[in-house]
Amino acid sequence: MAVATRAAASIPRPGRKAERGRVLGASPLEAALYVVPAAFLFAVFILLPILSNIVASLFSARGRFGLANYIQAANDPVFRVAVENSLLWVALSLLLEIAVGFALAALIELYLPRGQAVFRTLLFLPMVITPSVIALVFTTLYAPDYGLLFGLFNWLGLASYFPALLGTPSTATIAIVAVNVWQWSGFFVLMYCVGIAAIDRELLDAAAIDGARGFSRIRALIWPLCRGTTVSLVVLGTIQALQQFPLIYLMTEGGPANASQTLATYIFQTGFSENEMPYASAIAVVLFLLALALVAVEYALAGGGISLAARPRDVPG
Repeated sequence: MAVATRAAASIPRPGRKAERGRVLGASPLEAALYVVPAAFLFAVFILLPILSNIVASLFSARGRFGLANYIQAANDPVFRVAVENSLLWVALSLLLEIAVGFALAALIELYLPRGQAVFRTLLFLPMVITPSVIALVFTTLYAPDYGLLFGLFNWLGLASYFPALLGTPSTATIAIVAVNVWQWSGFFVLMYCVGIAAIDRELLDAAAIDGARGFSRIRALIWPLCRGTTVSLVVLGTIQALQQFPLIYLMTEGGPANASQTLATYIFQTGFSENEMPYASAIAVVLFLLALALVAVEYALAGGGISLAARPRDVPG
């Protein structure tokens, strides 16, 4: 009898789920109230500044409404250089950070069973260093006549061949990108470590039994399984590269001769140094649209059948 009573009590009754939802859950009005604080902060600190910047970009310095600022940007050679350098930043930063990050993460997770936490911490340390300190250190490192790299060239008897990395238009941007990669690769390492650690160990053991070891296991199994991590890092890395400002401004101020100028530094130069706020607002809108377009393309490639990571292949037997 007791068993039958418990069974009858366990049978779901009509309206019981809805009643439990009313007790433990919230009404639509209460749920909306939970969203209001976050929506208010988003509107005040993100949406309103974006809309205000768009409106400001449509007024000229004389207060006339129109597209004069965008026409000026289209005819501005420095603006075109800034766009090219911004795209170069995205391409070089992503390629190097993903390559270095994944390689070091695979090394730590697969071949260094001891001291993994120490290596992760050491590689992540550059992320917490102030950009002004990093810029000062690497400006000294790159300096001709007394920098560490110059000392190495001098020791090798190649002092006369040492290039002025930050003073030469053809090398200034690449030299600063290298500093950015050094600073941010630790974040990529940490993210890939999490992605590799989440892979089912049975898959790795099965691959080892089938003969996939070393680089073949990484190429055919681990790299494809980290596809989600790669897509996330591509999006985050794109946004970070486009908005990079401190390193460039502190190391070259966009020089020499605007060779390392990016959209972020050009916004600062036109808006604060030259006091052309409407034109700076137009450049900021272009930067926003460029970031939006690149992220949309990356998501489309990731979800439209063209993977940003290699597709899983048959594990060699």
